Amino acid sequence: MANDLDNIRAANRRYKALHREEILARQRKRRAENPEKTAELKRKFRLLHPERIVAANKAYRLANRDKIAASKKKYLAEHPGQQLAYERAYYIRYPEKGLAKQESRKLRERAKRIIEKSINTIRHDPDTVYRVVSRAVSSALPRFMRDDVIASMLLAVLEGKLLLENVGARVKDYVTGYNREYDTIKTLSLDAPMGGTDLRRIDLLEAPAPYEPEDDEDPDMVMLTGGYSRW
Repeated sequence: MANDLDNIRAANRRYKALHREEILARQRKRRAENPEKTAELKRKFRLLHPERIVAANKAYRLANRDKIAASKKKYLAEHPGQQLAYERAYYIRYPEKGLAKQESRKLRERAKRIIEKSINTIRHDPDTVYRVVSRAVSSALPRFMRDDVIASMLLAVLEGKLLLENVGARVKDYVTGYNREYDTIKTLSLDAPMGGTDLRRIDLLEAPAPYEPEDDEDPDMVMLTGGYSRW
């Protein structure tokens, strides 16, 4: 009996594979002739198999990402009013998401303004920016290495990848990047033990003295610590 069922199932699979287009055409015709019955069957299927519906929709979106994006772009261009009405209704229903979107937009706009201000500063006052970056990079580095680090940082400021207010804090990243690329200086860990002793390198360092601001602040240092130029 089991062998008969297996043979029947195998025969059905072969028939469906050979006549796939014909079967699909009959199904489309039947659905078109009985729309109410089709809608009821779909509703029952969704209630019985919600996880299969979610998985199928996700698989379709992943497989047709470009097609969906193009279709959405075309629809929005043809129906701008409907899209605005949908977004308005959505954010009325979910006000917390609307507030989160507004906050995210404000942060993006603020970041854009800061980047533009940094770029404008180096375009209008390159000598000052060079002096600020030069003062931030340690003069203890070899001359050829220091010049390359300064050049990399100036290019990053010009491209908007490095803000003037972050020059002092990001020097280490650019020095590390130079070392990683050219292997000029070996970086030693301060927590590594010193040979022949139980001391670490960090144990030999003195705590820095507390900072006391001066009456006449250096404008370059103001820029390094987060200030801006007049541009």
